[in-house]
Amino acid sequence: MCFYLMPINLMHPIYHSFELPTDTTWMEIPEFSPHAYEVEVAEYKGTTNKVVMIIVWKWGTTSGYQNKYITIASNLAEKYGVSVFVVENPWISRDDPRLFVECAMGFVEEQMKKSGFDDWEIYGMGHSAGAHFWGRFAHLYPNVSKLLLINPVVSVNFTKLKKELQTYQGELFLIQWSKDHDFFYNPLLDPIKTDKKQVIILEWVNHEFSNEGGFELFLSLAETYLF
Repeated sequence: MCFYLMPINLMHPIYHSFELPTDTTWMEIPEFSPHAYEVEVAEYKGTTNKVVMIIVWKWGTTSGYQNKYITIASNLAEKYGVSVFVVENPWISRDDPRLFVECAMGFVEEQMKKSGFDDWEIYGMGHSAGAHFWGRFAHLYPNVSKLLLINPVVSVNFTKLKKELQTYQGELFLIQWSKDHDFFYNPLLDPIKTDKKQVIILEWVNHEFSNEGGFELFLSLAETYLF
């Protein structure tokens, strides 16, 4: 098991955005939200063909509370040479989450090709709704070899989520907290467990990590379980 170390210097990411298609029937852009379909991505360039792609929780930003995603991404890029892409999770992603993930994956592919890579391996990480999206659709992408799902929303489309987690062929670490509001679903996750797929229960931590020590624990999860 690894332990979290604060990087000496936080990296300055490259900020990009991609757009979800608006010429569809499933989406209506509010009158006063002309840029709601733009999704911001913070890229931390690495030196290897490994990628950590983080989808944050609903309405979350690429920096996160107290710059937590800047800290996590800087640490991983500096210590392991991976490229890290932190993808925001705007309201519009709920309208077609599969398309949202597809567009995010397409954006990462474009950036990795620009960086000179022909192939790459992806470690997916998500919190809350971001973890749910990874759980639902990671099986569609064979180069996603590891998943870290932190307090995924399991009470929504649970049957589909369970089936798709079973379909996924890579390593899976599903972290659930005993104080999470979806914790009572935990016994129903037993069918997904294999030697490669773990459901890990951490005591006394709530969904938002607002308990004492929760923030520091969140910072450590990517390194602990993905590396």
